[in-house]
Amino acid sequence: MKKYWYAFVVFVVMASQVQAQSGWTRKAKSFYVQTTASYYSSKDYYTTEGILFDTGSRFNSSALILYGEYGVTDRITAIVDVPVVMLNSFSSTETVAGVGSVRVGLKYRVFNNIPIAVQADFEIPTDDGTNFARSKQPNALGTFDEINLPTSDGEFNVWTNLIGSHSFGNGKTYGSLYTGVNFRTESFSNQFQAGAEVGHLFFDKLYLIGKLRILEKLSSSDGFQGGSFLYGEGTTFTSYGLNAIYKLGEHLSLVAAYSDYAGFLVERKNIYDGGTFSLGISIEY
Repeated sequence: MKKYWYAFVVFVVMASQVQAQSGWTRKAKSFYVQTTASYYSSKDYYTTEGILFDTGSRFNSSALILYGEYGVTDRITAIVDVPVVMLNSFSSTETVAGVGSVRVGLKYRVFNNIPIAVQADFEIPTDDGTNFARSKQPNALGTFDEINLPTSDGEFNVWTNLIGSHSFGNGKTYGSLYTGVNFRTESFSNQFQAGAEVGHLFFDKLYLIGKLRILEKLSSSDGFQGGSFLYGEGTTFTSYGLNAIYKLGEHLSLVAAYSDYAGFLVERKNIYDGGTFSLGISIEY
């Protein structure tokens, strides 16, 4: 069977869009657990030159994600982010399933009374970056094509961030700025990211959070050529989004999020451009 290597981004945004970036850490022995379902669909692909290209097929991805935080001390928070199930397909292929790359990390608040933190997340692959989906219809030669739609990119990453936050209006409004670098292995290019968030608490029950993020390519290596498009090599974008957190009780909340891409700060390259929707529930003690 013939194998086609389609270019697309493994969606880090899908796994992290409903998590806030902040300089605060959790209190010692407190925890936060969240489960969300996310869905993404797009047929608009931007090439590595930033040109909008019609692939002739729609890419779809959905995921069930578990996220947790635990206060090791008042200044150190442990973090885990697990895409338990990811489903990938094109409109012309069958759907393939797998576990996404697992993130485990630590956030350290630098000062006792100032919300500035450094965070390191270790992204661990769950497979070798191959998961082939079979085409629904045979090609002109009467055989079925195979398209690689991995749920994990098969390489180890280290995401680092410096985050600063400030609250206003008796704590009902906050703003955060962050910046950092993703150090990639397997000869992939490192990446630079930066972003901002603004959130406000309405009626003491509803938190609305606006987000803006950019991702840029940094260093480049010539060592990895065979799958440079497949794993988001050279991917750049601006993303924006809105999160909503509605308190159902003292410990239980409903969470929802929408995010999308734009090109007004950083040009869209090597990415399928479309919105991601997420809905879930969280527990905090």
